[in-house]
Amino acid sequence: MISILEWAVSKKLFRNVNHALWFLMSFWLLVLTVAYYFYPDLSIIIFLPIVIHLIAFIQSTLSTYQDKESEALSKDCIWFNAFMVLVYLFILYFN
Repeated sequence: MISILEWAVSKKLFRNVNHALWFLMSFWLLVLTVAYYFYPDLSIIIFLPIVIHLIAFIQSTLSTYQDKESEALSKDCIWFNAFMVLVYLFILYFN
């Protein structure tokens, strides 16, 4: 049985399974952020997405600019994760 991730890659929605997985994880982090609005007293909820995307940003930056071979980490990962960190910081700041 083919997984949803493999199906999305076969339909050319993503380059590889790793990118599909990151997209799916980002979706669930967004759900977590929406939960933050229903439970605003738990401000720690918003830090989890920031930390995860910041770690991915650092890893992809180091991997890309040190010319290490990686199927999952690329320049696209740098921009995507930097953008997501900014989005979550914006949500944290304006709440």
